[in-house]
Amino acid sequence: MQVRQKGWLLDFRSAALPWLSTPGMALAVLLVCLPFALVEVPPLVDLPGHMGAAAIEAAGPGNPLEKYFTWKWVFTLNIGGGVLMKVLGAQFGILAAGWWSTVLATGLFAGGCLATIRAINHKGGHAAAWALMYVFSFPLLTGFLNYILATGLSLTVFALAIWLEKQPARRAAVLIVAQPVAMLCHAIGGLLIALLVSANAFGREVDRLPAGWWRPSQSRTVLAGYDWRAAAKRLAVLLWPLLATVVTITLWKLFSPEPARSMNNWRWDQKYWYLALTLRDQSLVLDAITTIACYGLILFGWIAGGRFKWHQFLPGFAVLALFVAIPSDINGSNFVDVRLLPVACMLLLGLQDWSRAPGNRARIVAYAGIALLAVRLVVTGASFADYAQDYRKQLAALHMVEPGSRVLAFVEHSCLDESWRNTRRDHLASLASLYRQAWVNDNWAVPGLHMVIPRFRPGRNFTADPSEFVWSQRCQGRRLRSVDNALKYAPIERVDYVWLIDTGLPNRPDPRLQLVWQDGRSMLFAVRPLGFPTWKARDF
Repeated sequence: MQVRQKGWLLDFRSAALPWLSTPGMALAVLLVCLPFALVEVPPLVDLPGHMGAAAIEAAGPGNPLEKYFTWKWVFTLNIGGGVLMKVLGAQFGILAAGWWSTVLATGLFAGGCLATIRAINHKGGHAAAWALMYVFSFPLLTGFLNYILATGLSLTVFALAIWLEKQPARRAAVLIVAQPVAMLCHAIGGLLIALLVSANAFGREVDRLPAGWWRPSQSRTVLAGYDWRAAAKRLAVLLWPLLATVVTITLWKLFSPEPARSMNNWRWDQKYWYLALTLRDQSLVLDAITTIACYGLILFGWIAGGRFKWHQFLPGFAVLALFVAIPSDINGSNFVDVRLLPVACMLLLGLQDWSRAPGNRARIVAYAGIALLAVRLVVTGASFADYAQDYRKQLAALHMVEPGSRVLAFVEHSCLDESWRNTRRDHLASLASLYRQAWVNDNWAVPGLHMVIPRFRPGRNFTADPSEFVWSQRCQGRRLRSVDNALKYAPIERVDYVWLIDTGLPNRPDPRLQLVWQDGRSMLFAVRPLGFPTWKARDF
């Protein structure tokens, strides 16, 4: 089917695909980022925690936060979002910095995905829309800002390294500079540069091997005449700049502070659960259909005509292998492994070559992916509007909080037993530090990993995350505490307010707590000393 390219039509067999052209990629990234236009605080689980930490870092002399926290910059491979928020916050304020940091990281993630597909599979990337579905996956929706930023940078640099191969000096310079920058953003996300470049380079050498090399009856004869010295030389030229990753890791090991938690755990149940959960969003039915369709395309696309060459297959397979092999928890950082699964799926979908598929199958794959991606973006946009309304409702409690106060927060942590849809309120309490310059027990404060150091410690187990979490009775598990158990041991006498976010009213009253705000299952209590003169109807 020959048609004019000016009209954004194309020959699906020979011309570059329109969504992989520069205007097409720009439009796709814009559409992916469009849901953020509906919100002031992006509804990603961890993002309020990042914004609260940024408020602590930016607190100047006289700010009440100085009484409660210290910020200490350390050399660690987990600071990309913090640096970006500091740069943007100095010009636009923390609230705008949180929004722009999220949008830039998301755009870089989506753009890096498309750039990689264009660089390696520009004629066969009909499943690019399928790959983009993994932008709004577990790592982004959880708000792993540092990781998303580093991964987006890694994908973009990987594509750039391929485009610059005929300019080896420029390519080497880009890789040498980009690797430490990406790894400073996030260790695992930054490590992807070296992994992807290596996998692609080795894949091309496999593609160069003579036909039939893999057959046992022919391999010895075929491989004996292969020029291994030339292959080694080509690999050396392509891979020597990756020593920058080795140097960065060595410097980190030498000069970063010792982590407080050095134990590494493999959670095999977590690995296989997230094969089903990585696209969890709003609708169990829609997410299940999308997940099954994506895995089906990866595993059985060859039946319809999708093919891989080794240089297209190995990058995604290498990330998938790392997902299987890497520990789930490293030095106090959780969910390290499952963050990699969306990237592996993204690459395996986008780099599957459909340029030689018979008939109209490539177009069917492309249009089906575009339609499903459009549905998911509409659902995501609608959910963002709902989350924005819920955030406004919950944050109305802060109007009753005196600036500089101490707020002990408890939030009901959502679980799959209760709802497929995540409430995304887990770290909403951190915004008390942004809006009211208040102390709150919601901050991340793992030494050697985070830079927030609490100075005010009201109780041994009520200083930092995860002390804010409580669970409903519908969530399973013997160790999960209820709001009543949390309040039983909480250092209430050392704080000014107790903020319960979607926990419901506790069963046991505490005479020290006076209800000052309520909206549905969420409440704010002012703490008063025992012996307060009179009881009121609104007292708890």
